[in-house]
Amino acid sequence: GQALMSLFVLSCKDGWVSIMYDGLDAVGVDQQPIRNNNPWMLLFFISFLLIVSFFVLNMFVGVVVENFHKCRQQQEEEEARLREEKRQKRLEKRRRRALEKPYYADYSPLRRSIHTLCTSNYLDLFITIIIFTNLLTMSMEHYNQPQYLEEILKYCNYVFTLVFVIEAILKLIAFGLRRFFKERWNQLDLAIVLLSIMGITLEEIDLSASLPINPTIIRIMRVLRITRVLKLLKMATGMRALLDTVMQALPQVGNLGLLFMLLFFIYAALGVELFGKLECSDENPCEGLSRHATFDNFGMAFLTLFRVSTGDNWNGIMKDTLRECRPHDRHCLSYLPLISPVYFVTFVLTAQFVLVNVVVAVLMKHLEESNKEAQLEEMEERKEMEERREMEERREREEASRR
Repeated sequence: GQALMSLFVLSCKDGWVSIMYDGLDAVGVDQQPIRNNNPWMLLFFISFLLIVSFFVLNMFVGVVVENFHKCRQQQEEEEARLREEKRQKRLEKRRRRALEKPYYADYSPLRRSIHTLCTSNYLDLFITIIIFTNLLTMSMEHYNQPQYLEEILKYCNYVFTLVFVIEAILKLIAFGLRRFFKERWNQLDLAIVLLSIMGITLEEIDLSASLPINPTIIRIMRVLRITRVLKLLKMATGMRALLDTVMQALPQVGNLGLLFMLLFFIYAALGVELFGKLECSDENPCEGLSRHATFDNFGMAFLTLFRVSTGDNWNGIMKDTLRECRPHDRHCLSYLPLISPVYFVTFVLTAQFVLVNVVVAVLMKHLEESNKEAQLEEMEERKEMEERREMEERREREEASRR
């Protein structure tokens, strides 16, 4: 039993090096260990780690994930059908727009030039450079910085804010209120601009001492400047696709998250009941349990289980629950050496190996599907552009024949 437990801990890669060196130093039962007594045992531990940890456990996880996808196959087919319907509707809407008169056809020459600027890649490239420069200046701030540096950074912030304000105004002119607010990224840009203006206003009011302002509010507004980096997401197509994938997978991941919470709730309540009275003292030293990892109450038990699920020294925590009862230890339960391995092994298998990997598999599945949809949309756009080009050429030939 103890050998199986040691091999399971070894397969989890939690402190496996210590177990391996103890095996190399082992001599026999009730005999003093000798350093590197049996170096050939190294082959046993490494081969076991390669076979079980890298192959068998991953195959086990793969089988679980495959069965999970099989159970969801019908639901996935329904989701795929709905996504295809939405994609067809978007394509149909795009085709109708291509045949219609563009909304900027009646713009004045000045407004049309602003629209051309706002829809070009040059403005996005310029804003990207400004954002990176802004991040560079923000990273230069430090405690007890010189007065001249503080003044330079303050005026740099004014310049960056002015650039973002001008960008927002140009887009409002180019797209109009309705089309501007229809795009969520434009809403985010406007919110960032308003936060920047509010932060500068509060700093100026505080410097002039015209109104008493809580310094915490000013610090919060300074911290919120980091939200400007979110503007980069609008230019990064790959990151946007990844975010869209996460948003699409949220309902399914949310269900798995509820299952996660239920598992933690059950094991935390059980852990408080089983291990809540274990004490760590000079007489009863602990290897894993401490004031930061304990089962004294439900909250700490929950955090301790989260630590166990990440694989951080869960072996040491389990060892503390396996200790033998002493004659005058009122809080020790004699049946813990039987229950504790079952408790920790089942939790580690379920939380660390199954549920986490199922969540990753769900996200990977959605990312794969979103990539396929993006490729299909790109093919449809190319086809649509070719059809539009053919229609324009046909129209030009008809006009030329009439002449």
